[in-house]
Amino acid sequence: MLIKGYLFIVTGGARGLGEQVVRLLIAHGAFVSILDVNVNLAEKLVDELGHDKCYFHGLTDVSKESDVDNALKKTIAQFPNVIFGGAVLSSGIVSPPKALDGYGPNFSLTSYQQFEHVINVNLLGTYCVAQKVSEILLKNEPMNQDGERGIIITVSSILGLDGLIVGYGTSKAGIAGLTLPLAKELSPFGIRVMSIAPGVFDTPIVDRSSNTTPLALFPKRLGNPNEFADLVLQIIQMPMLNGSVIRLDGALRA
Repeated sequence: MLIKGYLFIVTGGARGLGEQVVRLLIAHGAFVSILDVNVNLAEKLVDELGHDKCYFHGLTDVSKESDVDNALKKTIAQFPNVIFGGAVLSSGIVSPPKALDGYGPNFSLTSYQQFEHVINVNLLGTYCVAQKVSEILLKNEPMNQDGERGIIITVSSILGLDGLIVGYGTSKAGIAGLTLPLAKELSPFGIRVMSIAPGVFDTPIVDRSSNTTPLALFPKRLGNPNEFADLVLQIIQMPMLNGSVIRLDGALRA
């Protein structure tokens, strides 16, 4: 499907991988609505990229259905004559809040409350936005001869595929596992579903000063957010990509 002239939702679009997706989509002529909890960074990005192309409704917790409903309603009002193209769902957290204690020696093991919090944000939050956006895409007229109506791209992780970190890894494994079932459910309506499982990318959550940060096998470096965003655009434009998880990790295994 095309990118230019269509509207895309980007969750977690205020910084990191999501921010680069926002920048590249707009550079290719798309309209973008950011869903994020980081108000200051999101507003700064919208000011930079232009309110005619980029929109931020306000603080949006993707794990809260009412927040997502409100953000999508305001997005439609902001761009009333622009057709929804889909969503890139890159929001998420690595660790639960420090206020939630673990259990066991030094409280270092994952408690149910910690696990529940991460699952709610990462897995349920992803599905919440995916389902709400899909409901909008169903109303689209076919965009091309294939009958395509839009796309949902989720973000998993090699930590989910390779089994590391109980809460985060399980939530990202769930996102990967959601890909094919959701694609099968939505494909009859011309909506594709894909997922990207990144390795370690050069984003604000990575400790650049640490010598223990794992690098890709080749190229032997951190991933560049531009590479992630480029893949997102390629997925949008390639109709035969559907129902799969793409590792973007330079052969790194967790």
